[in-house]
Amino acid sequence: MKILRNLFVLLFVLGLSLCALGFEVVDDVGRTVTLPQPALRVVSLTPANTEIVFALGMEEKLVGVTTYCNYPEEARKKEKIGNITEVDLEALVRLQPDLVLAGSLTPPEVVEKIEELGYPVFVCDARTIAQVIEDVQKVALLLGVEEEGRTLSEAMEKRVEAITSRVSTLSQEKRPKVFHLIWHDPLWTAGRDTFIHEFITLAGGENVVSDLSGYVTLDLEELLRRDPDIVTVVSTHNGENLSYNFVMSDERLKSLKAIREKRVFVVDGDVVSRPGPRVVEALEIFAQIVHPEVFGPYRQEN
Repeated sequence: MKILRNLFVLLFVLGLSLCALGFEVVDDVGRTVTLPQPALRVVSLTPANTEIVFALGMEEKLVGVTTYCNYPEEARKKEKIGNITEVDLEALVRLQPDLVLAGSLTPPEVVEKIEELGYPVFVCDARTIAQVIEDVQKVALLLGVEEEGRTLSEAMEKRVEAITSRVSTLSQEKRPKVFHLIWHDPLWTAGRDTFIHEFITLAGGENVVSDLSGYVTLDLEELLRRDPDIVTVVSTHNGENLSYNFVMSDERLKSLKAIREKRVFVVDGDVVSRPGPRVVEALEIFAQIVHPEVFGPYRQEN
């Protein structure tokens, strides 16, 4: 009995020690972020981070967001503390957050200033779907909802698997060539090492600019030479869809196979560009576009 009592005391002390250490997580840029307890007041500096917090069901902890945080609709009602690259530090101080979620576009000097003010900053800088899922788990841990994070992550992984398991064995001949247009003046596209490239390839397609890295511009003549089977175009939120109209009306592009076969599709720019929970929705969109015979037809947005 004495041994058991001593063991209980030891475990109790260890438990207190672990509680004292709090929550320690390494963010996407290698910084160690430590909280004494789960965050109760959170400020998000990116739309993707805002979407993560909402997807975890922790929106009541979200006290501040950016002017670009528009999803879900309830995010628009949160107090604004600036845009993605410019933060109103006075507004942030008023909100007294115990956790700030930054992103790849948050200037390092802004992160430094926020930390100097005494507020912990976790930087999300995911470059792949797998890293987004990892960020979901880490943010969940910092918010004290690890189980919810695990549930959401597993659901995302299953949706990815539902796509990749059906196209991973396709031969090269059965993988349509896809060109993704972000903007038309100049032609701005996504090569390898981007989410778009991952969406295209995991959906069973071939990125027609996979030999290029990152987000790059392409000459119109080079696009004609590469002659994609499919063109996806990012939507614009003013309703004009200028890039789509350019592709469909420019006389020089009429010879493209994608145009001749009516395989030009508008996709939601927010869904396909944010490293948040909707990356799996983006993958499903590309799967429908690239292989409608497998996943069903994609509903055109234009």
